[in-house]
Amino acid sequence: MTSDYDALKILANTFGIEPQYTDNQGKIHRTDTVTARKILEVKGVHFDTHRMNLNPQVLVVSTDDFPSHFSMYLEGWPDDTLIDAPLGTVIMRESLDRIKEQKYSLDSGEISISVDDEKGLLHLSLPFPSDIETGIYRLEAKTFLGEKTYHSDLLWIVCPEKCYQPPPFQTGSRIAGISIALYGVRSERNWGVGDFFDLKNIVDWARDELKVDFVGINPLHALFNKRPFNNSPYLPSSRFYRNFIYLDIIGMEDFKESPKAQALVALPETQNRIQRLQNEEHVNYEEIADLKISLLQELFRTFLENHGKSHRHHHRWTEFETYRVSEGIYIERYATFCALQDHFQSELPEAHTWRQWPVAFHSPSSPAVKKFQLENEEKILFWIYVQWQIDIQLQSVQERAIQKGMLIGLYHDEALAVDRNGADFWGWQDYFHDGFSVGAPPDAFAPEGQDWGFPPPDRERIRRSGYEPFLKILQVNCRHGGALRIDHVMQLNHLFWIPMGKKASEGVFVKDYESDLLSLVCLESERGRTLIVGEDLGTVPFNYRERLMSKGILSYRLFYFERDQHENQLPFRDYPQSALVSISTHDLPTLAGFWSYRDIDLRREMGQVDTQQEKALQEERRLHKAKIIERLVTDGFLPAQTAHAAWESPVPTDDLHTAVLSFIFHTPSKLALINQEDLFLDIRQQNFPGTTSEHPNWVTKMRFSLEDLRSNPEATRLAEKFRRLAEDSGRGLP
Repeated sequence: MTSDYDALKILANTFGIEPQYTDNQGKIHRTDTVTARKILEVKGVHFDTHRMNLNPQVLVVSTDDFPSHFSMYLEGWPDDTLIDAPLGTVIMRESLDRIKEQKYSLDSGEISISVDDEKGLLHLSLPFPSDIETGIYRLEAKTFLGEKTYHSDLLWIVCPEKCYQPPPFQTGSRIAGISIALYGVRSERNWGVGDFFDLKNIVDWARDELKVDFVGINPLHALFNKRPFNNSPYLPSSRFYRNFIYLDIIGMEDFKESPKAQALVALPETQNRIQRLQNEEHVNYEEIADLKISLLQELFRTFLENHGKSHRHHHRWTEFETYRVSEGIYIERYATFCALQDHFQSELPEAHTWRQWPVAFHSPSSPAVKKFQLENEEKILFWIYVQWQIDIQLQSVQERAIQKGMLIGLYHDEALAVDRNGADFWGWQDYFHDGFSVGAPPDAFAPEGQDWGFPPPDRERIRRSGYEPFLKILQVNCRHGGALRIDHVMQLNHLFWIPMGKKASEGVFVKDYESDLLSLVCLESERGRTLIVGEDLGTVPFNYRERLMSKGILSYRLFYFERDQHENQLPFRDYPQSALVSISTHDLPTLAGFWSYRDIDLRREMGQVDTQQEKALQEERRLHKAKIIERLVTDGFLPAQTAHAAWESPVPTDDLHTAVLSFIFHTPSKLALINQEDLFLDIRQQNFPGTTSEHPNWVTKMRFSLEDLRSNPEATRLAEKFRRLAEDSGRGLP
């Protein structure tokens, strides 16, 4: 937008293009931007035409800092006398008539007009309405200046001052939650992976037995669910849509209406297959996905027969159409990608990614793709149907949580990344820079730096769209939940770009429009009445956490990491109030794994460290454990007489476990989240960073099944401990 004109002006000056000249009659002739671009091109400097388009002119404002005036830029020069003594009018109309039509006379004093020499544009300063409500406004402005008429498209996004927070937080309430990996839930009813029926039962158990106010779950983003792709929920095919593997097939309305589907499930071979998948040590994404897809296709046929186009007035077809229309081009492109993927899996089995499809299908707007859409309408509708069913079931889970009395309900997780071979990249390639990948610079944890393998966003195109894809991702992930964790929230400030084929150490940080993005998070938070947590671990820009908190975004604090400059654990009272606090996270060892050095043992077994490095890590861990015990004793959570036993034990003692949980619950932080692995002292961690096949990532099943949670003596004892300690700390609503 206007920043591109700044760059153009600098480059023009660098390459000797003079900004203006005065003719022999004393008249000034300014160099227009079109001519400057043409000269730069012959000198070897190319500007993408999309970057040199003023419209729409996007303005993001916050209600706590309304501007008195806003800027509007015009391209092309009028007579200088009209700048010095302007004659004409500006007329502004808002597309939905939520703002009264504005008409300004250029000589009234309300408007100032000048030449912006830095941009090479005509600049107008106009009054900004003082009574405008939060929302998105599209305006058309016509400027009549002398004999010239300028057309401008304006897009205003008016955001609340802060993110939404539930009213009880304003009176000092602090609440507790439990976190699970939905894929890892074991039950007698599911098909080898946790589903939305299981999640509803987890909600019941968590509220009944733990008295929590929220349940955290892994990102539900759509994955490939097949080899050779990984199954990381943090590198999905799409962040706009969710993984069908979590659908409760038996609970779907169309299953109850489909004798054929019921018969298929009842077959001995199907039941044996389901039982085998339940008994497998790890989640078998590929086989479970194949099984569920075959049933979903049958259920879709049932839906079309009973409620399809020939039954247009049936309420279910109407609901389906309402969902499809509301999702618009996003669901159309996602469903088209999935249908094309199915098509080429059959036609070209060796084509694992869309980059291996025929070139004619590489763009969602190509003639070949349009033709495919016309010829394969039902196949595309099938994938829309699947997402519609996911939406219905997830909504039902959140409704159950609120009915049970939870303040928050589901606490969702939005990943930072998308797979460059996935649906989002294929459907929205213009919003990414494919020649780079995002990562992290060298540090003590990764001396060579990290390359995370996914493309960075194109901030200019996203801004020019009115931040539409950014807002859509937030909307989708706030939906049917009461809280959202934004992974690597530093993305709103900057990302570390690495040129393809280069080492991570050769990357650089590239800024984004932080102020705009923070305000937009506030807007979607308020719209969805969703609490926002920003994962701010690692290297954080100066004063960034404070800026997040000023916008009502909660910090994300882990017990392992909250240490002072002398490596001492911080006192529980020093944790910030505006934060979520937890012991660990999916990328770190569980409490039991940490205490037993399990993660260090794994690093040695996988060849990541040699014997000398292993000993150094063990010594560092031994000292860290000593600091933990010292803090727990000092703060009164661990009895001094049991501290030595806790120190010597290769696993967390019951007293140590109690002390850590109590410490977390007693912090001033508004949210305390305990992972089920830390409640049930599971030694296994969900993901081991830096590994693929070396470690079973994103496939670990829960120690206790859904049925065990209410019947196993150890599970019920630990649940009672959780409830008692949380209540004793004052967590929960009055």
